[in-house]
Amino acid sequence: MLNNYKIIDELDKLFIYVSSIEQLQDKIQSNKKALKKDLVDVAIQGKLTKQLPEDGTAEELYQQIQEEKRKLEAKGRIKKEKKLPSVTEDEIPFDTPDNWKWVRCSDIMMSISTGPFGSMLHKNDYIIDGIPLINPANIIDERIIPSEKMMISQETKERLSSYVLNAGMIVMGRRGEMGRCAIITENEDGWVCGTGSFFMEPAEQVYPAYLLKLFSSQYAKKYLSGASVGTTMNNLNLNILNGLPIPLPPLAEQKRIVAKLEELLPLCE
Repeated sequence: MLNNYKIIDELDKLFIYVSSIEQLQDKIQSNKKALKKDLVDVAIQGKLTKQLPEDGTAEELYQQIQEEKRKLEAKGRIKKEKKLPSVTEDEIPFDTPDNWKWVRCSDIMMSISTGPFGSMLHKNDYIIDGIPLINPANIIDERIIPSEKMMISQETKERLSSYVLNAGMIVMGRRGEMGRCAIITENEDGWVCGTGSFFMEPAEQVYPAYLLKLFSSQYAKKYLSGASVGTTMNNLNLNILNGLPIPLPPLAEQKRIVAKLEELLPLCE
């Protein structure tokens, strides 16, 4: 009987030890996530990179984008959009370098569109081994993971031709977790935006990977979540996304920011 008590006592100690390890692992994982979020937020404030005179200014970049948009609108290549008011001082949440510029999301996009309405897709439209749809559930860690249960035929794709995605576009979930997005690569070129997503085409003067990091920042998620509508689940609408204030650096610095994050984020592990 005495030996049994000793065994039970040792088991109790072991359980406490294992529980302590699990708590420590949870704390480490939590700290990793917090550190990654802080790094991204510091990066979009211009604190991880140097500002170089040869980069030019974001104001110059902004004017180039607006001129390109005017040309494409005149040719009928893109829709003429209603210009939103400039970002006000009250909307700016943090300071940025002097050569940066605060702009609206719609200012630096050639187009931002919502995926097809649910009534445009029915259960009998889904097939196996077809063309993937991209819904929020397919966007995982800035990558797109297709689902065999959410695919459509070539015929359905042609019916939904205005929702076909091209390489270089950004697709963003508009339900659930805000800021979940991914870049369309050559691999996903020709896939179709699903009902729960937005798809947007950045101007050539904007680095898509920089926008991806920005959308995943605590700042952007807080803005999109605070402005989104819905009681049981956040539901982002187009007006909210269009109006998102974005800290815009010169193009060369956008690329340096992404390179620096790609260097530092793995170190958090």
